[in-house]
Amino acid sequence: MKDLKTILFVYNTNNGTLQSFRDYLSGTASAPGMDICPLRAITHSPVGMKKEWKRFLKDLKIPSRLLDRNKFSREFGYVQTTYPAVILRNGTELSVMIGTGELNRCRDLNDLIQLMQQRPPHVLAIQPYKSTKKGVLVK
Repeated sequence: MKDLKTILFVYNTNNGTLQSFRDYLSGTASAPGMDICPLRAITHSPVGMKKEWKRFLKDLKIPSRLLDRNKFSREFGYVQTTYPAVILRNGTELSVMIGTGELNRCRDLNDLIQLMQQRPPHVLAIQPYKSTKKGVLVK
């Protein structure tokens, strides 16, 4: 059985390893005409995930997953938010923990880690969404 709570880090990138590498080399732009993904820029290097980020994810009390926006949409349906985003999944409910604006203000990995540490998942004050394959119902 899957864990009921999971932290989802949703990148504003296209799917695929080769595409991810191209995104990084081109400044982590997700696609032509799309904005740069600050979450990917500060958590990855040209050769993969940064060791400090990998260690931070391993030490989280709740399991986490890294998803591009396409895979997230296929798996959870439409969610009315912008990407990148950090989302808490609790069963079928999805709550935005950290939105695009806050992620854009992170200058480096330390800023992101500090922001995550300020947001314990059990203290969320953000409106939850209920995921369906066809869309998201606001609770």
